[in-house]
Amino acid sequence: MSQIQAQRLKRTIGTLQIVIIALVVITALIHLQRGVGMSMGGFGGPGGPPPGGGAGRPPAGPPGGPPGGFNIMQALPLPLPTLFLLNGIGYLALVTALYLPALAQYRPITRWLLIIFAALTIAMYFLVNGFRLNPLGIFDKLVEIALIALLLIEGRQASSALAAETVPT
Repeated sequence: MSQIQAQRLKRTIGTLQIVIIALVVITALIHLQRGVGMSMGGFGGPGGPPPGGGAGRPPAGPPGGPPGGFNIMQALPLPLPTLFLLNGIGYLALVTALYLPALAQYRPITRWLLIIFAALTIAMYFLVNGFRLNPLGIFDKLVEIALIALLLIEGRQASSALAAETVPT
């Protein structure tokens, strides 16, 4: 690695970025673990079975819901274990793209994609799980909320730094 590349990488990765990467890895591992656990016939750890049934498609009726009512589980395009696996992979791909020096010019777009991805994951948790909360789910949602907050802070810092560079002295 040349000195210029090393300096660029050093400017790119600081304490804030390390914390963001750690939060992404935590939530990605949780989603991957849940997906693998559900795929193997288990429920992927603490929190009990997913709403609506075991490792795949839910039963015909919504659990505890009105007969003939809307069940989000039936509207999912893929089985829940697959969605968990794709979610974990998506987190890892987005954080890699966020800090990959070759994609630095796309960093603001990638940051917003990661923010939207995390927000969508939080929303889907409550749509799929309702308000039947479990400790791992709540922990993961707190990680994702912290991730969103830190990404917004990082974006603001990057905008401020860019504005400072473009202001003539």
